[in-house]
Amino acid sequence: MTDPQGRPALLEAMKYAQIGTMLVAPMGVLGGIGYWLDRRLGSAPWLLLLGLILGMAAGFVSFLRLVLDRPER
Repeated sequence: MTDPQGRPALLEAMKYAQIGTMLVAPMGVLGGIGYWLDRRLGSAPWLLLLGLILGMAAGFVSFLRLVLDRPER
């Protein structure tokens, strides 16, 4: 079974199955780095919040690229 663009349906489904990880992983990584820097520099919670916001933005950009079907550069 293929979709209208000629790709197998399972591959198309797998593409959308990764959305949850795509949105949460950057927030976890950048938030963790911000937390670690806050503990080292004593600036809590500002770098943690900055990391979470940047991770949210990065996840959202990846999500939009996936949904709009634009390849990574």
